[in-house]
Amino acid sequence: MNILKVLFIILSFQLIFVSFFLFQSKKGKALSNKILSIVFFMLFIAVINLFLIVFGVNVKEPRLLLIDDTFMFAYGPLLYFFTQSVIFKNYSFKRKYIVHLIPFLLAVCSVFYILLYVDIDFIYQAMDQNKNQNSTLYFRIAEISVLLHILFYLFKSKIEIGKVLGKAMNIYSTFNQDNFKLLKFIINSFMALFSISLIHSVLPFIGIKNGLLITLILIILFMFYFVNSILLKMLNQSSKESGAITQMNFKKAEKYAGSKLSPTELNIFKDRLKNHMINNKRFLDSELNINDLSSELELSSKILSQVINEGYSCNFFDFVNKFRVESAKSIFINQVDKKMTIKEVMYDSGFNSKSSFNTAFKKFTKLTPSQFKNSLQKSSSS
Repeated sequence: MNILKVLFIILSFQLIFVSFFLFQSKKGKALSNKILSIVFFMLFIAVINLFLIVFGVNVKEPRLLLIDDTFMFAYGPLLYFFTQSVIFKNYSFKRKYIVHLIPFLLAVCSVFYILLYVDIDFIYQAMDQNKNQNSTLYFRIAEISVLLHILFYLFKSKIEIGKVLGKAMNIYSTFNQDNFKLLKFIINSFMALFSISLIHSVLPFIGIKNGLLITLILIILFMFYFVNSILLKMLNQSSKESGAITQMNFKKAEKYAGSKLSPTELNIFKDRLKNHMINNKRFLDSELNINDLSSELELSSKILSQVINEGYSCNFFDFVNKFRVESAKSIFINQVDKKMTIKEVMYDSGFNSKSSFNTAFKKFTKLTPSQFKNSLQKSSSS
């Protein structure tokens, strides 16, 4: 148990450190950092509260510990707001979003009522029951329902990420994907954390109390891993603004999805698109998007999207990047200046991000740019 105490203490310091680090961080989007900072601060309070309960520390005013219970209704909505702030450009909080926080506000009101009107002996009795895992059936059902409420918002966030990435890849040829990787890690980690917490809550409900210490240790160890990982990833985060698409463009893409093309029309538009890309080297424009290309071809973006999706079996993002990778390969193979750097090749082939260049190159060649360049050098010297 002494080791568990040490883990609790270390984790508490790490959570408050990460919270303050995010709050003042200049990297990434300010709003996203502030929301995540609040989430980690709530986790800090939750860990302190759990420490006091698990190790039976006497508190002069135990009713204050109930404040932590209200946070359970805030985790899900806040992480959903955080997700939207990362994936959408120019995201801002609107009044209508408060509807997601109604359960949290009601919980806060309930706690204030308890603080003012409920007898303290009743609070002590409830805490003892919770500590000894003898809580009432209604309490267990409420606890499980709250965790399901959080997981619902996390699943909602994952679905939103997939939908937005899909639309963005059908509109843009370039956008910062690093923040999306970090976002996926954060959402997946919270899903794992609250899933373990759900198992921890279900065990007494089904009469299995022997595994409670194991699940408690798993929760603490996972949080320890998560906090250290998130800190490391945030330190290496790009300073660029996040967001793949504006909410307005996303809604337009949703509204105008789908069109009808005959096989003959599809082949004609495929040839026109391919010739335009090659003859005009449009893939060298690092900011190329489907709206620009559709205007040049005198096609609607809806039609052009279908031509790429059905004719080339890929999205706009991969369609353009495949041309860029072929261009980069050609530069590597035919380069006269042997001192030309990989970064120079990256820019000359239309990429503006090293991570995007490496990811796309490996996707289409199974090799990184460095590996491809080294393989050419080895074959020429042999």
